[in-house]
Amino acid sequence: MAFTAHTPGVPINSSAVVDAIRLVVEDFHDRGTNVVSGKGGKTFSFFPTSVTDNIPPLSPELADAICLLSRLHIAHADDATLGVGEEDRGAMITADILRQYRLPRTLARWAPSGAPGEVKVPLSNEYLAEGSTDLYLNGVRPTDRIILIDDLISTGGTLVSLIQAITITGAEVLEIFTIGEKTENKGRDFIAKQTGLKVKTLLATDLHDDGRGVRSRVMHVNLGMLDEACFAQVSQHFPQGFCRIGSGAESHAREHS
Repeated sequence: MAFTAHTPGVPINSSAVVDAIRLVVEDFHDRGTNVVSGKGGKTFSFFPTSVTDNIPPLSPELADAICLLSRLHIAHADDATLGVGEEDRGAMITADILRQYRLPRTLARWAPSGAPGEVKVPLSNEYLAEGSTDLYLNGVRPTDRIILIDDLISTGGTLVSLIQAITITGAEVLEIFTIGEKTENKGRDFIAKQTGLKVKTLLATDLHDDGRGVRSRVMHVNLGMLDEACFAQVSQHFPQGFCRIGSGAESHAREHS
């Protein structure tokens, strides 16, 4: 079922949440993988999605679903002055999520502009060898309070670089949200160790070989601040334990009623 984007502050109904979860899970689940060489010279199994790689192109319906579900996690939009993301892969959905909150937005880039005040930090992640690339951030003021958005956590390298760049400006990161988490690469732990910050995520995925080769699998969906009554209605549509309250590390499975 298709539905239109929802305005923050308008109550979310259970049927819309169920439809949104199904769309997002369909994009991330049972995808074939390719091997890439990246951080530390390690090899990683990579799977493309509409959200991360536009395979197939990101549809308005899927973007609306993610925007709706992101509202269950983003708690400090009223306190924020700026949204930050980065230009690779998830840039379109990052911009869509932040636009809901009518925040100014800036994207860190992989090439310098030479503008005054530009911040440069090294970047390494699942797809990039260490020392090969830098990240450049413009438009962040020392007084800014930031919501940081990325499409997913894998090794955690991109988010660590973004946090480091923001820290250099003197601005404050209020919260971090990503759509997917590739749990096998332990990026959440790396980010916490390097920065002391927690990351909120919507989907937790892993990889498994079902005889067709290594494929992606959505393990569970985090439903953030969804109220208990709505959660009970939503979770009935999915396998037991698939829906969880919370945003990641602090989340716990809720039993179906």
